[in-house]
Amino acid sequence: MRIGFVGPGLMGAGMIRNLAAAGHEVTVYARTPSRVEGLPASPAPSIAEAVDGRDLMCSCVTDSDDVRAVVRAALEAATPPPVIVELSTIAPAVARELAAECAARGVAYLDCPVSGGPPGAEAGTLAIMCGGDADALATATPALDAMGDPAKRTHCGPVGAGLVAKLVNNQLVAVISAATAEAFGMGQRAGVDPALLRQVVLASSGTSWQLEFLFPRVLNGDHRPGFRVRDLLKDLGHASTLAGGPQPLADTATGLFADVDGAVDYGAVARRFMELPEGPPAP
Repeated sequence: MRIGFVGPGLMGAGMIRNLAAAGHEVTVYARTPSRVEGLPASPAPSIAEAVDGRDLMCSCVTDSDDVRAVVRAALEAATPPPVIVELSTIAPAVARELAAECAARGVAYLDCPVSGGPPGAEAGTLAIMCGGDADALATATPALDAMGDPAKRTHCGPVGAGLVAKLVNNQLVAVISAATAEAFGMGQRAGVDPALLRQVVLASSGTSWQLEFLFPRVLNGDHRPGFRVRDLLKDLGHASTLAGGPQPLADTATGLFADVDGAVDYGAVARRFMELPEGPPAP
């Protein structure tokens, strides 16, 4: 496929490499042109030029306003792509708003937020939660197969449903990671090595993805950004809006993360509860 891609950042760069490795021809727009250097893709000077006449557009940017700007610029192309695959995590209501704008130009819009972080993006093993038309999803499948694990891809329903599923996931990410750090801090202060606690809990009923994949970095004091605190807080904000009322556990977790440096990895919340070594500095 001929794919226009917007947003070669922490996540997008790995996605682009996997698209190219699968044989797709990728044209990329980046607000910071240096981010395209070294990628197996052709740079474009504007979003409209990156997507004009392409079979598909993929976008991986930060938040709702960024996605609005990207999609509206893409629709200004002389020949917009027939399908837009939005990989960003934004408000479901905004996805539905943009889907209507796209439909007016004869373009299908899919919300396809991802989970797995930069390692999953590099390995092409992302979980992808999809919302939108089934025929459009079939068109996008070759690209989605390159970027994620087909066994971890779910068609969640109409536009916005993929984002609802992603916000559920990220609310759990926040609560579980903070609760794990709190419990480990208790055990550490009581005299048990956190590395030993991790071994015990991994083999017990308190285990989690966070404990298996995040906490090796946490226990080494490594908070270089994979999933930044500011991005998790953004997602918690969207989840709160979606909930429409108090959520005691999520609201508590949001307060905990609000006091952590927004530029570092979300695992740094553990420093609120634990004594940890100084790891490599975050860029």
